[in-house]
Amino acid sequence: MTLTRAMYNLNKSNYVLSDKPSMSDNVSDKPSMSDNAPRQMILAYMEEHGEINATIAAKLIDRSPGTARRVLSRLVDEGAIIAVGANRNRKYKFAE
Repeated sequence: MTLTRAMYNLNKSNYVLSDKPSMSDNVSDKPSMSDNAPRQMILAYMEEHGEINATIAAKLIDRSPGTARRVLSRLVDEGAIIAVGANRNRKYKFAE
């Protein structure tokens, strides 16, 4: 381990050499969003366009497609929207 990569953590008044970053070093460059914000953004888009897919949702909420699919899946589970199609061709529409 080199000193340039090492980080010092205070441990019981002694300095301990560690390669592991602290929790405060794990900062994302993406702005923080409340749990409700992505849902509201997706629903607002759907009101305007009628449907959405995971790729568009991911770009809209600035998150990964997997995260977008989880948000969409929760909306389906709640009955707010329905999933139409399978796998790559899946689109989401409002439940009627």
